[in-house]
Amino acid sequence: MFNADKIQTNLYGVVGFRQPYNPDYAILDADNISSTSGEWVTNNPYCKIEHLYDNQDYNSLSDLEFNEQLKRMQEDSIINICHRIFNKPDYIDRQVLYKNAQNRVETEILQSGLVCFKIQVSAKKNVAFKIKRILLDFEGSGDINLMLFNTSQDAPLMSKVITITSTHQVEVLDWVIDNSGDTYKGDYYLGYLTNYVDIGTLKPFKRDYEQSNIMSIVSEMSIQKFQFVGHTTNTLPNLDNEDSIDECLGLNPDITVYKDYTDLITQNKFLLARAINLDLQIKCIEMYMATLRSNINERESQLQITRLTQVVEGVNSSESTFKVTGLRPELSRAINSIQKEVERLQHGYFGERGMIDTLM
Repeated sequence: MFNADKIQTNLYGVVGFRQPYNPDYAILDADNISSTSGEWVTNNPYCKIEHLYDNQDYNSLSDLEFNEQLKRMQEDSIINICHRIFNKPDYIDRQVLYKNAQNRVETEILQSGLVCFKIQVSAKKNVAFKIKRILLDFEGSGDINLMLFNTSQDAPLMSKVITITSTHQVEVLDWVIDNSGDTYKGDYYLGYLTNYVDIGTLKPFKRDYEQSNIMSIVSEMSIQKFQFVGHTTNTLPNLDNEDSIDECLGLNPDITVYKDYTDLITQNKFLLARAINLDLQIKCIEMYMATLRSNINERESQLQITRLTQVVEGVNSSESTFKVTGLRPELSRAINSIQKEVERLQHGYFGERGMIDTLM
């Protein structure tokens, strides 16, 4: 799995289009004429800007709209290549932290401060987790400001004010931690301030019925309960003040653990540049061919479609007097090569984190 938005933002511009010499078509913006890898789509003579522009479905396309279309095509190729490379199952585990029956009768009395789960994630690279939702079991009503901290920064990574109106409530969070942002590993703290001004009459129910206090074992994670007595601000507390806590917090997170390649992709984006370029060239030619098909009855168009099909798919020597490699078979070979390189990166071939892009 990977974060598509982050991947598109980070990899866009890894390949580019050269500005045409023809002044009538020299309309590309600065982003589209940038190639951080040195890979150029227009090095393929069948991907000229003139061809792309003149064969748009909408013949009144503005220069701005044309540039936006080229950007979308590159972003689509980026995601397509990532899906083809990282195509193995990525699911590791999913658990609700407390799965056993709970008797909602007795309530806890918590000290003033921050109460939380401390989440320690495996040191394995590319292990990520998602807090899909959180189940809340409180008596009374009021608000809690649920926060997720990482030890790398004072401000919470995510936070949400939740209004509690029933004794059992489910809140969807979709909080994703994939190590592709400003944090990498460290410890995480998921919790809330018990002295929050709007906490109202809220009291978490005890888990004192049979095995209701038994936590699930979550693969690649260690989870424990802690409190920071006297902590009053929505910031990371002094970790030296960490104390274990026996009381129930009223929180029951639903956690999914999976393999995430967002960080690996962004740190090694130049490894993917050739494949992205080939995929984008195929997209350009297929768009051109789709326009030609509207004139399928014209002999000239039919001949061009045949030739462009050969450029994309290739021609075997047994089928013709000449052999054409073809962009699609070349792309398949590039994908296979990248997958082998990625496998070495995953096993620490280049150390703790592969950094191919720093060598370019």
